[in-house]
Amino acid sequence: MRDHDRPLIGAVQPPDVHCMTLNVRRRVPRPAGHSDSWELRRGAVVALVTSEGPTVLAVQEALPAQSTDLTAALGSRWEPVVVGRGAHGGGEQVGLFLDRERLDVIERRSWALSRTPHRPGSRSWATAFPRHVVGAVVADRATGARFTALATHLDVLSPWARVRSAELLGRIVRERALPAVVMADWNSPAGSAPWRALAEAGVVDSWSRASRQVNGPLGTYPHYRDPRPDGRRIDGVLATTDWSVGRVAVSDRRPGGVWPSDHAAVHAVLRVAS
Repeated sequence: MRDHDRPLIGAVQPPDVHCMTLNVRRRVPRPAGHSDSWELRRGAVVALVTSEGPTVLAVQEALPAQSTDLTAALGSRWEPVVVGRGAHGGGEQVGLFLDRERLDVIERRSWALSRTPHRPGSRSWATAFPRHVVGAVVADRATGARFTALATHLDVLSPWARVRSAELLGRIVRERALPAVVMADWNSPAGSAPWRALAEAGVVDSWSRASRQVNGPLGTYPHYRDPRPDGRRIDGVLATTDWSVGRVAVSDRRPGGVWPSDHAAVHAVLRVAS
């Protein structure tokens, strides 16, 4: 039986960049000890992140108090770039935690996933709630390379919104004209229309390009159970083709016997082509 406290990827050495995405599951009132309780899961999320040591961590579905908890518990190593989806930056958040030991943040910003991306909190394409993307342009002190990192969470109800959002993400990547990694809860399985729209823009699923699959393929929405080999991979790390892809993994780790979230984390080790 595998040791679920042992990292799947763990720290990497330059020039490799370890990217990790996790929907942390928004906090909702639960009885003490419930598998969905944030008070129970918080320590498991922190243990997962600190033991894996990603260079770039993307999070989705974090309420402000959860982001505050993570920022405090992760400590000074990771710089948060996290924004809420509301018109004034409040509400449910997506964002990045960036390894200060490797990365300098050159630019940080957010866009609404709508016809008016520069209007925070705006909605389009039959979404029930605002959706947005949070990004950073970073410089890797170890290699001198610059790249764009984006974190987002596509709409759960509207297929139209998911495709249009993916097309907008592709435009954002092209405007930056840098190697890019896009990490998300896509709310649609690998190979579906949003993933194809991004592939057409040159932003491709890292899983299909990896030299080694450490763990998987597994479904990424196991809901506090063991991820299933036949499950849907709705979370993922996509990258432009100027990255090479080493190891990838879907996490089935439960530090201290606790599932960190109802979603599984996804990992990819990338390297910018010389």
